[in-house]
Amino acid sequence: MNLYLRGDAFAERLRSIFVDELPCFPLEDRQHHRILIPGLSGGELQWALLGVIGQALRVRGADVTALMCDALLPACTLRKVDHYESACTRWCYRNSGQNAEAMKLPYRWYSHYLSAERMETLKERSVGMPREKLFDHSYRDIDLGLLIRKSVESFYKVGGVDLDDPAVERSARAFTAAASALVEIAEGAYRELEIDKVLLDDGKKIDWGVFRAVARRMNIPVDIMRCGIRGTSIRFETDRPPAGTALMAGWNTWKHEPLTADEDQLLEEYLRRRERVPFEYRSDKWRATLTDASDLACDLGIADRPSGSRLFAMFPNVSFDAGLSMGDEAAFPTANAWVQATVEAMARYPQHHLIVKQHPAEHHRIALDSSLDGLRDLPPNIHVIPGDTDVSASALVRLADVVLTFTSTITAEAAAIGCPVVLAGGGWHAGRGIATEVHSPADYLELIARMCTTEYLPPIDQQLARRYAWGLFFRNDIPITHMNRAEIVHVTELLIDSSADLAPGAHPSIDAICRGVLCNEPFENPHPAASLSDERSVPGAQV
Repeated sequence: MNLYLRGDAFAERLRSIFVDELPCFPLEDRQHHRILIPGLSGGELQWALLGVIGQALRVRGADVTALMCDALLPACTLRKVDHYESACTRWCYRNSGQNAEAMKLPYRWYSHYLSAERMETLKERSVGMPREKLFDHSYRDIDLGLLIRKSVESFYKVGGVDLDDPAVERSARAFTAAASALVEIAEGAYRELEIDKVLLDDGKKIDWGVFRAVARRMNIPVDIMRCGIRGTSIRFETDRPPAGTALMAGWNTWKHEPLTADEDQLLEEYLRRRERVPFEYRSDKWRATLTDASDLACDLGIADRPSGSRLFAMFPNVSFDAGLSMGDEAAFPTANAWVQATVEAMARYPQHHLIVKQHPAEHHRIALDSSLDGLRDLPPNIHVIPGDTDVSASALVRLADVVLTFTSTITAEAAAIGCPVVLAGGGWHAGRGIATEVHSPADYLELIARMCTTEYLPPIDQQLARRYAWGLFFRNDIPITHMNRAEIVHVTELLIDSSADLAPGAHPSIDAICRGVLCNEPFENPHPAASLSDERSVPGAQV
């Protein structure tokens, strides 16, 4: 039985930690003083991370306010098409208020800035909009169309939607009204509280992306917390108007710094571990046991490929996740379109093999639009590894001549072990010099044809790729030591006993995050070279 801190039990744990007044250790060199944390949901993980960090910022002298939804919005991305009840009643609105009260974090409700009557007006406005304008909508000079589309896709848990579907149209209109409301809420909160820095989660859909967009228009910097890669960890994006978004901002410095022998060895140890344990915080069902490339070749029936026959390893993302993580210059509109085009192209070259390894989340999370939808009667040179198999991605990479990715982290792993990579979806790994990037279907299909009809292989700078992998997995990934979690969203324990445990010096990672938010210092792991055995592991993550 899994023991998670949830609901009332989680709030009670917060109450026991923050029973006393916060200690005060102001940072004399802080550049930001009034911080808003918008879109805080009732999720325990959000409060264990953003809520606790908010309190740590207050310990360091900042004025921090949480901004939360009191069931005002007609749509949000915490509600899904397959949920049996609204997130408002299920856990969000019910939990967020009691969590804020329990930890004594100052907060405002959305209705403080937008009346129910005004919400109804915005709903009526969205109903009267031309359907074709919904995904190309702006309000008060804030572009909302892309955020609305990504939110509708999130609701349906798919990588693409069609407004000709009446249900999709209704959902899009609800999200349009909600996005417009959030513009007014953000403007009101920023002005009333005189906010000079925003700290938020995700930043990709209306729930957080609208706050991000309004902040940019008002020249307010934003720090965006994203899920980290190694165990209980986080990483950051930064918006510093008028400059653009920085993903792993330290890379421009790190790429010039060769790895030490110890760093290179630690990276190698971690990459070997990822072969079996790609997701530190997930259960054993996500583990891989088939890690030998030659065994995999035998299983696929390609152990005796003739000389000159190339093997292309393809790693589709879950389509919905790909839609959120893809870059502006992605070669295809959706990850599934990329899969379809690749399969059709490779069918013309029967002397070469394409191995499509379906993402395990398609099986374990029951994807609503599989990356393999529409792929039937495949030719003999195209093979599929279903998402419910325990085949290591690294085994396939070692077998391959070329790796094909959309936005997957396999981009970094494959390049780090010296395999050429073609990146079609952009995202975090674009612009790093570790992959051959394509930005249109024509360029991509031309490259496939070239690799299949000539001896050409894309170039690979393995040393640069290993520096990038070190930056991605170690320097940019900040381990969180004040809590434990499991299965992504569940908090198993809070490892602080009082607010005094948030004082400077108690948790180096919290220090680094707070200095990043308040002093604009780089968000960097304070101890990237700590051995894997030295880091506190999530329960059940040992192998």
